[in-house]
Amino acid sequence: PQGTSKRRGCPRGTVPAGAQGHGGAMAAYNDEAVPVQQPSAIQVPSTATLFVGNLAWSTTSEDLKKYCAAVGNVLSVEVQSHADTGRSKGWALVTYSTSEEAAVAITQLHGHDFNDRPLNVRVDRSNVEQMGGTLVFVGNLPWSTTNEQLLELFGQFNPFDVNVKTTMNGRSRGFAIVRFDTPERAEVAIGTMQGFIFEGRTLDVRIDRPLTDRRPKRAANEEGGAEDAQEPTNTLFVTNLDWKSTDDDLFQHFSQAGSTPTSAAVQKNEANGRSKGWGLVMYETPEEATSAMVQLNNTDLDSRKIRVRFDKNVSSS
Repeated sequence: PQGTSKRRGCPRGTVPAGAQGHGGAMAAYNDEAVPVQQPSAIQVPSTATLFVGNLAWSTTSEDLKKYCAAVGNVLSVEVQSHADTGRSKGWALVTYSTSEEAAVAITQLHGHDFNDRPLNVRVDRSNVEQMGGTLVFVGNLPWSTTNEQLLELFGQFNPFDVNVKTTMNGRSRGFAIVRFDTPERAEVAIGTMQGFIFEGRTLDVRIDRPLTDRRPKRAANEEGGAEDAQEPTNTLFVTNLDWKSTDDDLFQHFSQAGSTPTSAAVQKNEANGRSKGWGLVMYETPEEATSAMVQLNNTDLDSRKIRVRFDKNVSSS
């Protein structure tokens, strides 16, 4: 694209050359040096629709369409907004005429500045998330780890999808989800890779345990009033969510508290997939969770004041 856009590079990690097998201490994350994930070579995705994140709030669909059209034929652009306020969510879905054009757009636009913000451009994963499979959590990844590196690392176990989780601006969250078509393949991968050292980090590899329906039972005190104060845990119980709030909305809101959550999940009804109006946010430590609770309780998320407290069903360690 023409204009003042510029490429923001980042150091690339090495692939299995950095892997060392089992053992060793778990390295601490360095929040001050978290690179934006960069695509390596052009790989044709299975869809022509892209997720474009980290948009400036003022960006319109027309603005983005003009920008993205510099690298291919754009069929549609939808900047996502909140239904009640019309305020942008900071991301959009961009559909090109072919998946080949979408692949070029990823390599050409990802990391480039648009309206003074580096874009996070990747394949839209809506369909992948609905494919199911056996999900394996891979934690304590180096910040520079890409999907390509992770696929090479786990390739011998034949996963059908790997996804390094990122924030809306494209920065790694330090973990990934690897999908297998059978539980048996997943278990073999876990048995082999748990404790494996990759680029100086000891990988945490296990069956993904999503934050499921664990609504705490409310216990009234003798006067029938509020429940007793709870000991701090690393998981927060968040209520009064807007029905349209997503996992990403929740994650982004709780990333404002100074520490990045390890996970954020809006709880949904299994029968219809609709939000239950509450969610769970997990941090590395109870101290991080406490700080987030103090800062974000009674703050506005999607035009609703959320209530935040410790999840009673998680014991402190």
